[in-house]
Amino acid sequence: MSQLFAHIDPEKLSEMALVDIAYEILRETNRTYNFRELMDELAAVRNMTNEQLMAIIAQVYTEINIDGRFVCLGDNVWGLKRWYPTDTVEETQEGGGTKKKKVILDDDFDDYDTEDEIVEDYEEDDVVIFEDEEVFVDDADIEDEEIAEIDEEELEEEEDELFDEELEEEEVDEELEDDEDK
Repeated sequence: MSQLFAHIDPEKLSEMALVDIAYEILRETNRTYNFRELMDELAAVRNMTNEQLMAIIAQVYTEINIDGRFVCLGDNVWGLKRWYPTDTVEETQEGGGTKKKKVILDDDFDDYDTEDEIVEDYEEDDVVIFEDEEVFVDDADIEDEEIAEIDEEELEEEEDELFDEELEEEEVDEELEDDEDK
């Protein structure tokens, strides 16, 4: 491993980011590495102990994962993106790569029914539209004796009472506003 970085000054090597050293290892050896092997090589280059290596392993993995120069080939095997033609590798959101599959473009949307076709599928009896605020009552739950007709006059009286209450509330609100303005 020391021969790989013989051309790099040891002081500069100690200052290099680990992700850059990992890139150089892959570039110089021109082969893929399992992530664990790559970490062992990084430890050898930097003369790290196992404890030091374990302390930074997650950080290095994250950096390699988001660095656009690397590609995951599966089973945690990493290579350089430049080794593969762009049409055979597709970067995933996780930062790794997967082999690209052929995509058949079909923009006709033939698989989807149009709204008119969906409406035609329903008969008029199946669609119930409630106007205003009618209350749905299931006649099966009510016996014939319980059904009573509502007097129209009673309804009008109730509506008038509600209207009067609203007017009174508005008057109280106006009086409060007037008092606040004074």
